[in-house]
Amino acid sequence: MTPRVLHVVERFLPRSETFIYTLVKSHRAYAASVLCHTRLHDDEFPFPRVHVHPRPLSKRTVGWWIDASVGAATGRSLWRRDVEAVLAAVRPDVVHAHFGPAGCAIVEAVRDAGIPLVTSLYGVDAAVLPFLPRWKQAYARLFEAGDLFLAEGPEMRKKVIAAGAPAERTAIHPISIDPSRYPRWTRPAQPTVLFVARFIEKKGLLDAIAAFDRARTRVPEARMTIVGEGPDEAAARALVERLGCGASVAFLGSRSHGEVIDLLARSAVLVHPSATAKDGDSEGGAPTILLEAQAVGTPVVSTKHADIPNIAPEGPGVRLCDEHDVEALGAAVADALISRQPSSAARVAACHAIGTTIVSLEASYTRLMEAAALAR
Repeated sequence: MTPRVLHVVERFLPRSETFIYTLVKSHRAYAASVLCHTRLHDDEFPFPRVHVHPRPLSKRTVGWWIDASVGAATGRSLWRRDVEAVLAAVRPDVVHAHFGPAGCAIVEAVRDAGIPLVTSLYGVDAAVLPFLPRWKQAYARLFEAGDLFLAEGPEMRKKVIAAGAPAERTAIHPISIDPSRYPRWTRPAQPTVLFVARFIEKKGLLDAIAAFDRARTRVPEARMTIVGEGPDEAAARALVERLGCGASVAFLGSRSHGEVIDLLARSAVLVHPSATAKDGDSEGGAPTILLEAQAVGTPVVSTKHADIPNIAPEGPGVRLCDEHDVEALGAAVADALISRQPSSAARVAACHAIGTTIVSLEASYTRLMEAAALAR
């Protein structure tokens, strides 16, 4: 019988989490299903086995209080009962939670069912949440009971261990993409700088805009395309106005994954100046868009932040600068616009191709299954 894995994520699927979709739909030896609170962009990320069970997350909602009251009275909240029903229907051999909160939410039900639990942590869920009072107890239980914790690179692994995960149960599993699905970059006639990310502090949008403005002193015909949305949008638009580069900057809002890849293939350089936010939030390892840019061959300008140097090492077509060094970023963007040297797809194909990484992940699942069988 084909073994089964149940992937658990709060939302399936935001456009910023395409790496989860790549993994879920690429299983070979395992049959995969998904449990989520909310289904998003199902036409963009189709998958046949998705179980949607909303869970109230805010105390400001009546649903949260009802769920909490039932849990307090009976020991099993309404959402816990939904989870148990999904576990009974799917009968997974392994459960794989994505992001710390998803692992915290499901750990008790999974352990009570005697199923191994894998939890992947990606960023703020390891760098910030485990240290907040409201999350400390939940994370302590997750790190005690979880069977395996995955980080996308060595720097992220250090953060996961610092948050409380046992080192012997914390491993590296790289973010995965399918290199065969990406078009090849050709030198565009228009010197366009592309930024793609959520508009939050750690993604460095304000630094990207400032760097672009500096690059215009050497490449005055340059244009910038900004894709995404988020709380920093007002500050970004204000900066564009203050710098007087509004005629050269276009905010496109959120775009589908296919549209983003098309923009990558038509842009002269991708700029992604990640940095540690004031609250300690940082990249979980490195943004997937940097892998995708290299898979296409688009030149990259980024920062020496988190695991970025590990997945986008400085070399032909890739320049890395110190965090918040706008002058260096601007010079690197201008150099990329002038040289038009492509980045290399070879390392991405060797280290991050889903055809290889899924085999490694499924081998980890199998080891956990076998250990659980011996423990029974």
